[in-house]
Amino acid sequence: MKRVVSVVNLKGGVGKTTTAVNLAACWGEMGKKVLLVDMDPQGSASMSVGIMNEGGELLDALQSKTALPVVSTEVPNLDLVPSGMAMATANQWFTGDNANEILFHCLGLTRGDWDLVVIDCPPSLGFHTMNALMTSQHVIVPVEASPLGLNGLKQMAVAIEAVKPLNPEVKIDAVIPCRAHRRRRIHWEIMDNLKEMFPGKVSPIIRENVALTEAPGKGKPVIMTARVSKGADDYRLVTMWVDEQINGKAEPAAEQFASVGVQSNPATDINYSYQKPSVNDNDLV
Repeated sequence: MKRVVSVVNLKGGVGKTTTAVNLAACWGEMGKKVLLVDMDPQGSASMSVGIMNEGGELLDALQSKTALPVVSTEVPNLDLVPSGMAMATANQWFTGDNANEILFHCLGLTRGDWDLVVIDCPPSLGFHTMNALMTSQHVIVPVEASPLGLNGLKQMAVAIEAVKPLNPEVKIDAVIPCRAHRRRRIHWEIMDNLKEMFPGKVSPIIRENVALTEAPGKGKPVIMTARVSKGADDYRLVTMWVDEQINGKAEPAAEQFASVGVQSNPATDINYSYQKPSVNDNDLV
C-alpha cells in the first residue's frame, strides 16, 4: 500500500498547511510522485498550489464512496485532491461507526502510481482529521516553537493514542518546529522540551522566513517562488530528514536533488536544529 502521511495539529496557525504543501513539493523535486489530499474545508493547501475549488467533487466522492477527484498541478510530480467550503458540511453528512473509514475506502479506489500520499488536515479532531488518521501510517506534527505550541502538541499526542485501537499502524514519526527563531532563548527551552517528549523524532527547524509567507499568495510552494531562500533550504532539509524517518534510511542529499540542480550544504544542514549559535547572552531575547 502507498505510504500515507497526515500533517496534523489541533492548534491552528502553526505552519501545518505550509508544511504539507512544501513537504509534498520537495518530495516531488526529489523525483517522487506525490498525491496531496486537501481535507481542510478552508482549501488552503489547494490555493497554495494554484487551485481554487469549492470542494463539491470531494464531498460527492466521499458520499458515494467512489474514487477521489484528482487534478494535476504545475508543481512537478504533484497531483492534488482539492477541497473547499463544501467540505465544511461533512460532519453533518457522515455519521455512524464506519464514518471515519470513508477516506480510506475512497483512496483505495483512486488509481495512480504515487509513491506518497500527503494529507493536509484542519485544526480539529472531527470527521476530516479522523478520516485522515484512519487512513495514515505516518503522522507529522508541525509545532510552533512557543509554550502554547507545546501544549497543542501534547493534545495531539493524546489524540493519536486514542486512534491507535482503531488504526494500530498510525504513529507520530516527526515533530517539525516551525516559525523558529534560533537567537531567542525561549526557542532553545522549547526545543529541549520537544526532544525530551519525542526523542529522535524532532526534525531540523523551519525558520521564520518571509518567502514562506509570500508563497501561498503566488499559488506555488516556496521551492518554486524563492528557490534560493531560507524557507526553501529548510524544507528541503526537513523533507530529507522525514524521508529517512518513514523509510528507515536516507539517500545522500546530493543524490536526492542532483536531477534538479540543487546543491546540498552539509555544514549548514547539520546546524539548523541541534547546535546553539555562538552568541552572547545579551543577544538571546
